[in-house]
Amino acid sequence: IHADKELFNKMIAEKKTFMVDFFATWCGPCKMLGRVFETIEGKNEVDIDIVKVDIDQEPELAQKYNVTVVPTLYFIVNGEAENSMSGFIPENVLLPKLKELAAKKVG
Repeated sequence: IHADKELFNKMIAEKKTFMVDFFATWCGPCKMLGRVFETIEGKNEVDIDIVKVDIDQEPELAQKYNVTVVPTLYFIVNGEAENSMSGFIPENVLLPKLKELAAKKVG
C-alpha cells in the first residue's frame, strides 16, 4: 500500500497494526528491500499491511518520525510506533519481525 499523509494518519487514528516503510525512489537499499517485501508477500505467510511512504512526497511524516536514513521501517501496533529498523534488512531477519507484528493484531 502506498500511503499519503491522510491515509497514514487515518490508519494511526483507527489504531491499526502495520509496518511502514519510509523510502525514497532514488535509494538503492530501498529498492533491494522492496524485492524482499515482494518475496515475503508472495509466500503468503504473514497477514500484515506493509505501508510505503515516500519521504520526498511526505516530508512532514518523515520529520515527525525522525527518519534520517532510508529505508527506515516502523512497526506500528494499535496505532503506536513500537520500534523501528533502518537500512537494508534481509528476509531472514524481517520475516520473523513481521510474524511477531502480525501476532499483535487485534481483530
